[in-house]
Amino acid sequence: MSIAEGQADVIVVGSGGAGLTAALAAARSGATVIVLEAHQRWGGTTGMSGGAIWVPANHRMAEQGIEDSLDAAREYCADHADGRDPELVEAYLRAAPAMARFVEKHTPIEFATMAYPDTLAESPGGRERGRHLEVKPLDIGDIGPQDGVVWTAPFPMVLTNDELFGGAVHGGTTIPVSLIGRRIAADEVTLGLGLVLGLITGCREAGVELVNECRVVELLRTDGRVSGVVAERGGERVTMTVRRGVILAAGGFEHDRGLMARLVGGPMGDPLSAPVCRGDGLRLAARAGAEIAHPSECWTVPVTPVEGRIWDDPEATPRPLMLMAERFMPHTLWVNRHGRRFVNEASHNIALALAEVDPGTHRPRHLPAWAICDAQYREAYVFAGVSPGQKLPKHVLVADTLAELAELIDVDPGTLEETVARFNGFAAAGRDEDFGRGDAAYDRYNGDHKAPHPTLGTVEQPPFFAVAAHRGAIGSKGGPRIDGRARVLGWDGQPIAGLFAAGNTAASIFGPGAIANGMHLGTAMTMGWLAGVAAAGAEPEL
Repeated sequence: MSIAEGQADVIVVGSGGAGLTAALAAARSGATVIVLEAHQRWGGTTGMSGGAIWVPANHRMAEQGIEDSLDAAREYCADHADGRDPELVEAYLRAAPAMARFVEKHTPIEFATMAYPDTLAESPGGRERGRHLEVKPLDIGDIGPQDGVVWTAPFPMVLTNDELFGGAVHGGTTIPVSLIGRRIAADEVTLGLGLVLGLITGCREAGVELVNECRVVELLRTDGRVSGVVAERGGERVTMTVRRGVILAAGGFEHDRGLMARLVGGPMGDPLSAPVCRGDGLRLAARAGAEIAHPSECWTVPVTPVEGRIWDDPEATPRPLMLMAERFMPHTLWVNRHGRRFVNEASHNIALALAEVDPGTHRPRHLPAWAICDAQYREAYVFAGVSPGQKLPKHVLVADTLAELAELIDVDPGTLEETVARFNGFAAAGRDEDFGRGDAAYDRYNGDHKAPHPTLGTVEQPPFFAVAAHRGAIGSKGGPRIDGRARVLGWDGQPIAGLFAAGNTAASIFGPGAIANGMHLGTAMTMGWLAGVAAAGAEPEL
């Protein structure tokens, strides 16, 4: 089995969390496996992500005495998966705990529960901690240097999510320099980087052949069954056949501007995902006759463009900045094109509000939108990617009064002053009467735990600052519809023989928003695991 021989039992297209988990599952189920990655770098968006995976009723929760159950998770999802396939939701919930145990068994990865709450933890079946898993600091050993191996994150991936966000490091508290130094000296990594490198190690030990710079451009079919792929590598076309199946796990299509315009529509900033998500999986599945579902949806977050900030790829793709501290920290609020607040800024699904359309004008209801803060905020927290005391970039607007700031962002000064005064009253009282910011466990977890209120504070001390907020994608949600074994379905509802899909290549199980931070990676790895087992002709051990 090798690319040189041109055949294998299973070929996996893509090397993110979904693809690597699928490859590992297929190999450990007895199949010969080749992973084909289009780029020279491994891991796709997973490698530079937070690496959190949402796994209700996982084994680490049980070890710590944190109560959870499949029934509770089912109740939570049922309330927030309207219009989705309940059988697919059920398949995910049943398989996710087994997937996590499988990954631990066959890789150097050890998971830890996070203090991260469900997005809507107060809902029936929700949990305020434990369902999110992340990789404990992982010794990368002889895997090699990180540079050039995976897509790089904007910060060293040596702290855990709880150390980053639970400790409000992104909000300007003291950075644990000594801990970072110890981790770097020990060759330890965390987050998505730890997840990808751990999965790569497991795949190599299982005999998976990993081939990069090999882009799949066509699926072969014989007697109605997917029987292989045609790929481009080094300027040549390579044909490979499979005995069992092809698993599509090549990410979404958010970096294809044409597909985004035709399928998603509406104003959208540059995506945050790795610039390899060009719709390869969607196109391959569509040509094979797959039914396409949820093409207009994306995993979205607010972003702001930064001049000169680009990806290290031949196209110098723009790389926007995700707005994080600007959503959660005290002494900040967001206003829309009318100068009014329009959303709970700390909401997980704030970007859904950025997509709203005015039915009377067909124009965006809220855009342009602005994150606004004052001197109190700037003295304590990151703003537009810049720490306190550092020079702000040119695209940040600064004014000595709110009226002057209103002129800069083109809103009515009186309206902005009225909006800020109303917000300041809520902040002083410790309760946001308009949008409930800070009421949810999710809001409070991401805020400043040392402040009088983790996410509310007055905006009243000059100077005042503003930065534009756009809707940005961390992944598309539309793709081929799959069943509970991750088999791609045709328009007749029947599986296309030999074709599987997982991750953002497949139609999302949940939507249109998110109900847990680690949901898109949790579903990717879980359905990848199910795809790998099924493609190998085995049954999952749940």
